[in-house]
Amino acid sequence: MLGLSVILALIPAVVWAVNPAPCTFNSGPIPAEVRVVGCPSTVPQQPCIVPIGSMVDSEIDIVLERPTATLTASLDMFLGNFRIPWSLPEHQQNACPDLMHGASCPLQAGQAVTYNLVTEVSAPFADVTVDMELMLTDDQGLPVFCYRSQATVVQA
Repeated sequence: MLGLSVILALIPAVVWAVNPAPCTFNSGPIPAEVRVVGCPSTVPQQPCIVPIGSMVDSEIDIVLERPTATLTASLDMFLGNFRIPWSLPEHQQNACPDLMHGASCPLQAGQAVTYNLVTEVSAPFADVTVDMELMLTDDQGLPVFCYRSQATVVQA
């Protein structure tokens, strides 16, 4: 199975706000702000460069449209238009423990929270650019947010 878990590299430790694009495979509102460690905030958004084996750290600011008792994370990977069968590790699918600044589930409508995803970059080969769609869904299975970004996986 092709495993590519990418959002951003932890090297260097500089956090930039990026311009998230709307999802094309999934749907949902774009988050209020997305910050990723080491990723440039250029317009149009350029792919982040992520070495295999590095850790990726992202913070996503959202405002809840509806109350929810749960948040479920999913990350879809694409090479061009081809969807790569892959999923977040089970311990990262429950997004509630990854809320920051003391926030916890259940959440109320209108509540502003920050979700933090830290994951390792793994890939069977380097020098490939992948598209990713990160999405959180609520306890009704409805999208809380969804955004698309790109990363170029390189040899460490």
